[in-house]
Amino acid sequence: MGRGTRIGMSKNKDLPEHLTKGGPGDDSTPGNVNTEAWWQTMDDQGKEIAAKPDSIVNLAKNKDIFFCTIPFTQIYSEIDGQYCACCFGAPSGVSVEEVPLKEWMEDSEYMNSIRKEMTTPGSDLKRVKQTCTRCVSDEERYGRSRRTNCLKIHTNDIAFWNKIESKVDKFRKTGKFKIKNSNYEDKSLHTPSERIFEVQLKIYGSECNLDCYMCQHANSTTRLKVAEKGVYSDKIFGKMTPGRKSYFEDVMRDKTQGITEQIVAIAPYIRSIKIIGGEPLIMKKHYEMLDKLIETGHSKMIRIKYQTNLTETKAGKHNLFKYIPHFNRVTVVASVDGVGPVIEYMRRRTVWSKVLENIEFCKQYPNVVVDFNGLISFLSVLRFYEVVDWCKENPIINQLNWAHVETPKHLRPNNLPQKLKDKLIPLYKDWPDIIAALEMPAEPEVNIQDIFEYLLRADKFYEGTKWESHLFDVFPELEEYYIPQELTPEKEELFNSWDNAMKKQEELADANII
Repeated sequence: MGRGTRIGMSKNKDLPEHLTKGGPGDDSTPGNVNTEAWWQTMDDQGKEIAAKPDSIVNLAKNKDIFFCTIPFTQIYSEIDGQYCACCFGAPSGVSVEEVPLKEWMEDSEYMNSIRKEMTTPGSDLKRVKQTCTRCVSDEERYGRSRRTNCLKIHTNDIAFWNKIESKVDKFRKTGKFKIKNSNYEDKSLHTPSERIFEVQLKIYGSECNLDCYMCQHANSTTRLKVAEKGVYSDKIFGKMTPGRKSYFEDVMRDKTQGITEQIVAIAPYIRSIKIIGGEPLIMKKHYEMLDKLIETGHSKMIRIKYQTNLTETKAGKHNLFKYIPHFNRVTVVASVDGVGPVIEYMRRRTVWSKVLENIEFCKQYPNVVVDFNGLISFLSVLRFYEVVDWCKENPIINQLNWAHVETPKHLRPNNLPQKLKDKLIPLYKDWPDIIAALEMPAEPEVNIQDIFEYLLRADKFYEGTKWESHLFDVFPELEEYYIPQELTPEKEELFNSWDNAMKKQEELADANII
């Protein structure tokens, strides 16, 4: 039984592999994730072997445990420096500035308590339910989660999955977690049996060149600048209080002191490093870390992953394409949840043709993989089927995946008018998680007019610029639900200030001053 058999979980037999081998495409319904085909024990050649009755495989297959690979394989910190179990995990309250990476993974009560509950049959999962709330909730609502996505991907990589099993078994036997489990002392770079960890640190900055309508402002310097000029909604994103402003200032502070040295110290055990932003390809700090890994020679055994908008590939003297040949593999995960004018509206300042051009540049390298990862949101769900169709017609990516927007709750797809949701549901017949999102009732506290007000304010701000685009031109089906708002003196003053600023910018440009 080979790798292809494991992948074959989708009811959509006519779909290309890149649309089903990640999380999407499973024949699952909310609250019923079908994992049966994942839990097989195989040797590294793909031959099935008998699993021990109390093995992690059998426990997980029988759903005696709520198991996830991430606490055993991933070192993650948020943009404010706090460690978390993963990007969906609850904050730990412990910062990378306080506790080194190795100590966090090995000794933290936060991580070890999750691991213990996830490998103990009959556990009440008290800590897991506190920490992994998002995945528990997503599986109930959509039938899939980050946990199930990772399990599916990891179990399809037989050699990697066997290493995970070994790491989990040692933890269960000893109650202790070690980055290095063997007696390995050789300083050779070739230690594939030890390479299991993925490092994901969002601390290299929040610098970003886009203004994506659904993005949390802490993750984009452009979003913050635009918000400071008045394109912001207290009702959607919360009041811009002194405390929140202080948080944004803290996010901007450099937290990378000593981190590169820590990464180099555990480099023999690192399988991959994922760089997240902001927009990672324009964040200069992370290139310094890559330079150090290249100097040590470990880069040849390490995979680099980017979660990127793929609109730019350079940052000053640094160029992505100069680094690619030095690493084992580079996975470029492009944030794509719309095609053409749709993505250019939702992810303002995107140029779709530039994204496609950069994909072609990436594909010239034999060790580069390009994936798409979208976000199902209030606007994107209106056209996301176009992304699926585009991927069918242009099989140039390795894998398409997506997640559902959680916060702000206003921008969840279930807040669309019911008539629109009813029209969309047949278009997603192959994707039960998206149907589940559309079948949910609107959030009772959400007023759709607040969403329109926020989006139309952004439209007004970008008038006269090369990024000008209008909501009802791109999504005309929404216009009938809009109730025009009164133009208050405060709004008129704000809009006039934008108009004057744009005119001044055009005058300077005509005079060749800018």
